[in-house]
Amino acid sequence: MDSYIYLIENGDLYNIGATNNIDRVQQLLQPGKLCVSLKNKEAAFICKNLHIRYSEVRLPGTDYFRLNKSQLLECQLILKGEGASGYFQPIFRGTTLVLTFLLAWIGIAFFLIQFGINPILSRFL
Repeated sequence: MDSYIYLIENGDLYNIGATNNIDRVQQLLQPGKLCVSLKNKEAAFICKNLHIRYSEVRLPGTDYFRLNKSQLLECQLILKGEGASGYFQPIFRGTTLVLTFLLAWIGIAFFLIQFGINPILSRFL
């Protein structure tokens, strides 16, 4: 069943969500103004990905985001379908990226020492 994913502007905040009844949401989020909406079978999935993508500017415990102009334009393009074909979510971001990078380097260093340097040094000792 098709659902809507929407972007509603309320001052400098933006609400990103998914619903089956867009009219009801517009009434609930008054005086917010509907910027763009997309009717799609995977609205909940797209909404979840947008929430993850903009998690750094999300107001805690809400569906409101303080998007800058480039993030707003990107979100609108995704919801209009123009950016949806090239849309992907990176696996590693922020702290996860740094920790993965460090662990990878430690692992590579360990294997180089264990299987590259130690056999050479054992010939001399």
